Amino acid sequence: MDMQRIASLRLEYSDRYVVVEGDRPELARFRGRVGRVQTINCNGRAVVQFEGVDRSWYDLDLDYLKIVEAPKTSSETPAAASAATGKATSNPAEAKGESYRPSALEIAREAKEKAPSSDSLRAGGGEPSDRKTDNNIDESSGNVG
Repeated sequence: MDMQRIASLRLEYSDRYVVVEGDRPELARFRGRVGRVQTINCNGRAVVQFEGVDRSWYDLDLDYLKIVEAPKTSSETPAAASAATGKATSNPAEAKGESYRPSALEIAREAKEKAPSSDSLRAGGGEPSDRKTDNNIDESSGNVG
């Protein structure tokens, strides 16, 4: 395929939403799904990323693609509603919905913030220790001195 034809296809299809049409068995897994054309490769085939959990890119023949309107975005989510009204929520449960569960990383960060630091435990509480050990190492900074 010549490069002028590829360039014109890229202008026509890039960043457009498509659905797969056709009765080929290898295309059955894409039926009913909307995807966005990332680009047209040098073989004249579309590189499509479908909406949903599977964010992989697929190399599909243009004969089986139909351009459609962009899918409607749901503005009923709490985060989108707060963005529309200009109010930001400080509670992550409100921002992400009622079924929000913190991730393991968020749980670990909260536990770290609540736990006393190891420096304050060695010093007996309060401020970190400024005393030097027998081998002249400053415990608070790790410097020899």
